Amino acid sequence: MKLSLYFKLAVVAFIAVCSGAGAGFAQSEAAPDEENCLICHRYPNLGRYDEDGTRRIYYINDVLFGNSVHGEARCKGCHTDLDKIPHDEVKKVDCATQCHIKEPSSNLDFSHKNMVKKYDNSVHGQAADEKKKFPEDLPTCTYCHENRSYNPYEGAWGKSAALALETLARCQACHTEKAWTEEIYAHFTHRMRRQREQDEIIRLCTSCHENEEKMTRHGLEAVSTFKDTFHWTMVKYGVENAPDCISCHVPVGYTTHEIQPRTDPVSPTNKRNRVKTCSNQGGVQECHPGATADFAEGRVHAYGSKVQLLTAREAVIAEAEAEDSVMLIRAREEVSDEEIFHYKILSLIRLVYQVLIGSVIGFMVLHQLLDFRRIRKKMKTEGTHH
Repeated sequence: MKLSLYFKLAVVAFIAVCSGAGAGFAQSEAAPDEENCLICHRYPNLGRYDEDGTRRIYYINDVLFGNSVHGEARCKGCHTDLDKIPHDEVKKVDCATQCHIKEPSSNLDFSHKNMVKKYDNSVHGQAADEKKKFPEDLPTCTYCHENRSYNPYEGAWGKSAALALETLARCQACHTEKAWTEEIYAHFTHRMRRQREQDEIIRLCTSCHENEEKMTRHGLEAVSTFKDTFHWTMVKYGVENAPDCISCHVPVGYTTHEIQPRTDPVSPTNKRNRVKTCSNQGGVQECHPGATADFAEGRVHAYGSKVQLLTAREAVIAEAEAEDSVMLIRAREEVSDEEIFHYKILSLIRLVYQVLIGSVIGFMVLHQLLDFRRIRKKMKTEGTHH
């Protein structure tokens, strides 16, 4: 498999050199390629199939990459293990390593180490003892992040590209190095806008949190319980002030890399912080400014698998106990007797509604059948009479 890959890469490189693409390969100004990686990676069909049949594409569009948030980074700034052509299997990029670009405020090598450290100590990170049992379940940097292009010049001024360009012109009046000013402005406006729309954030979070098997391993509810709520209905229909996952799970002044479990005093879903979270004091959105302690005690997610497990048949509970189920342990810690009582009442009401709806529809169908039978009989009698 590797020899085949090396042969294909060697052929591509040979063709590229023969076609005059050697060290003098013409590049986009936005995509510095000091190592001449684009000699091979400029070809759209460059790729291979893994042993499991997964298709890997190695094509790089230098213009798109050059205008992305990593456009100034050298290839070996991230792929530090590549030292020969054709090269060996590419190792997974470590986003915590030093980058080969300068951070303008300090002129030091830029690094994601600080952010990775915060992430590792979050509920999603490797530092959480409970998570080490299933490291394959944890999202990596690239699971949530893609190498996005900077958005057009409109960020800080909504959809007004003209006003944004006017602002950029005022910047360039003093900061005369045009390329530098445009880069800083693009970075600034990129950070001033929402990185993702609300429904996009929910799709990203639910891509993992809807997996019931994975959530059960960690004693968590599958996020389908959120999609039974009014909050999700608001997001679905595009209400501007509708809350997404981040609205409730990321404290004001923190980032998504620092999400903590609700047992942590910092967590906005912790009982002590729920009033502030519901009112979103200090945040951008205005949710429930008059929220009280009683209001904040209400459930945001619908009743899910924890309550269902505690109200299940004894045999089901015994089986969970035998397996040392994390879900059962957390259910007993987190679900109160009052919530179990509420769930039973709601289940009874749901059953009554189902019986009533079924009975009404059933009697309507029976009525129509009997009426149809009566009409047919009448038509038959009248036909015989005539």
